[in-house]
Amino acid sequence: MSRQYVAEMLIDLGERIHIRSEVKPKCEQELPFEIKSARYELFAPGENLEDEGECTINGHELDALIQPRMVGTYTFKYVYEVADEIWIDAVRLKVS
Repeated sequence: MSRQYVAEMLIDLGERIHIRSEVKPKCEQELPFEIKSARYELFAPGENLEDEGECTINGHELDALIQPRMVGTYTFKYVYEVADEIWIDAVRLKVS
C-alpha cells in the first residue's frame, strides 16, 4: 500500500515537539468549515502504535505535542472530523 504524506520532518531523539498543521481545502479556495474534533496517532518504525491523544484545535490549526522514543522513521497521523467526514493527514518523521 502506498501512503501519501502531507509533510516530512527531521527531529533529534529526545526532543519533545509541537507538530502544528493548518487545514486547508484542496481546492485552495476560502470555504467556511469547522473542525469538530481531532486526535493524533504516532506510529513507530514497524508501524507499531507508540502514542495517541487529542489535538488542540485553534480555528483551522491542529496542534499535538509528541516525543518519539527511538531512532527511525515514524508516521504521525492527524485524524479529524469536518462536517460528516473524517479526514486523515500523515506526516513522515525521521528521528535521528
